[in-house]
Amino acid sequence: MKKILAFVLAAMMLIGAFAGCSSTKKENAAAGWVNSYFSTLPTSLNPFVNSSTEGGEVLDATSMYLYRQYLNDDGSAYVGTPEFAAELPIQMDDEGKVWRVKLRENCKFADGTPMNADTVIFSYQMLLDPEQVNPKATIVINSIMLPISGSGSYFDGDSDWDEVGIKKIDEYTIDFYSDIATTQFNARRGLSFCPMIHEATYLKTLSDDKSLTLYGTSLENYVSAGPFILKEWIADSKVVLERNPNFIHADKIKLEGITYVGIPDAQTAVELFIKGEIDMVTLSYDHWASYAEDPRVHNYYDDSLMYMFINMGNPTQNNLLGKLNFRNALYYGIDRVSITNAVGGEPTSRYIRKAVVGDLETGERFIDMPGSMDYIDDPTKIYDPVKANEYFAKALEECNLTSATLDLMYSEVAIRTRAIFEMLQVDFQKVFNNKLTVTLRPVPANQTQTLRRWNPDNPTSFEATLGSLLPSADDPSASFAFFISTYSPPRFCYANPEFDELYTRSCSLEANQNNDLKVELCQKMEQIVLRDKIIVPVYETETKMLLADHVQLPTKDSAYLPGFGFGYPLFASVK
Repeated sequence: MKKILAFVLAAMMLIGAFAGCSSTKKENAAAGWVNSYFSTLPTSLNPFVNSSTEGGEVLDATSMYLYRQYLNDDGSAYVGTPEFAAELPIQMDDEGKVWRVKLRENCKFADGTPMNADTVIFSYQMLLDPEQVNPKATIVINSIMLPISGSGSYFDGDSDWDEVGIKKIDEYTIDFYSDIATTQFNARRGLSFCPMIHEATYLKTLSDDKSLTLYGTSLENYVSAGPFILKEWIADSKVVLERNPNFIHADKIKLEGITYVGIPDAQTAVELFIKGEIDMVTLSYDHWASYAEDPRVHNYYDDSLMYMFINMGNPTQNNLLGKLNFRNALYYGIDRVSITNAVGGEPTSRYIRKAVVGDLETGERFIDMPGSMDYIDDPTKIYDPVKANEYFAKALEECNLTSATLDLMYSEVAIRTRAIFEMLQVDFQKVFNNKLTVTLRPVPANQTQTLRRWNPDNPTSFEATLGSLLPSADDPSASFAFFISTYSPPRFCYANPEFDELYTRSCSLEANQNNDLKVELCQKMEQIVLRDKIIVPVYETETKMLLADHVQLPTKDSAYLPGFGFGYPLFASVK
């Protein structure tokens, strides 16, 4: 373990990957600017394909949505607020399946192009386009809040666009048709995810066969419309955003601009923060002790819970991975305490992460709701080599095997995951008496997301890996969409009619009007996920952000709001 810990610390302490850091001057030091960083600068600002946190942050800052979450007046809670929409959705039928959105008539892209109903329709049509096969289309198709009628069929190429439930009424009015009855609250939430895109630029960058687009791949191929304008984008160097004075809610945006520089090394980022050249830094585990008492540190949980993904549909070894006995063997064979002692975090056995809100009216977290921890194993006591061996022996017998292998796939840049897998490689050999041989397989970072999904056309793409899931944190139902049999494209090889029925009920009008019922249904689904070991929870990590004194967080008492965060940097200000 000491060797592994030393490896992690050494890897995180490497200096020199950021050329010229020591002479970097503080950019845009004028009042109202903050200087931040990304470990990896965005490579694409196409909102329909971007999967990076960095790209998402720039997109949120430079895009306009129908609705967005803004803080209330005292910063104690967040409120769904019309942005391009002029008001909240209007229910047009008795069931709650048809919702009308009226648009503001004075919204424009940064180049002056007016925005209207055609902008909304074009944005949704490109998102769902069957030729482009955009991964973010599932946000609309599988929405638990407002699944748009006909969107899945159109995306699959089985119907035409005029069969999709998005209908233009006039230049500034659109009706949305949903597959389920829902509330105004959920209709608004369901219409908060598709950013508006610039039609002329998108079409200009679309290939002749309409399958590929260069939209968002360079400054020239992207047009802003949000609170900030993308002014500069230099690959591997920096991104500069300037406040958009014509944004519809410009009064809510206090910063004049944000500069992001690329700093791939954690130690270098800390050094630049100390010099005052950047205003925030996310602390790696090896820095926690040094800043334990520093008042500038802000703690929070977000994309924090890590699971072992197990490819239950992998046919190798007589479908060993598909056997519950084998997955139970892994569940009891993982020494979570030793892992977290070495790489940070805390052992966990929950499926729902801490950041998920259980009651939006009070902001209470799901894990704090009555009954949510009653069925959760004590993660410090799960490790049981004897029980793990008993399950392993049963699994081998089921598959007519005397021994087995397990390939652990990880991103080649994931230092912490590699360290954990190296520990498991040694531990599993001991736990299973040399009858389980573990191999480690690094893959390019840009392939990890694709390879670790269940793919019936490539069922052996992986055996096991470590990863997180990041559904919407403001509705516990969203956490379970991945496991329904109709989820498209499939994330896991799993189908359970009982689970599907619970999920459907959790998204129903009845559950959306009765939060206690929604929580009860989600608790039952979590129990099934844990019972069937669809994924195996391993650890959860708190994030620690070091923020300069002159940067003011917009939330009340600088508190982290589950489902919203600190509002940094979008709504921050400078003292």
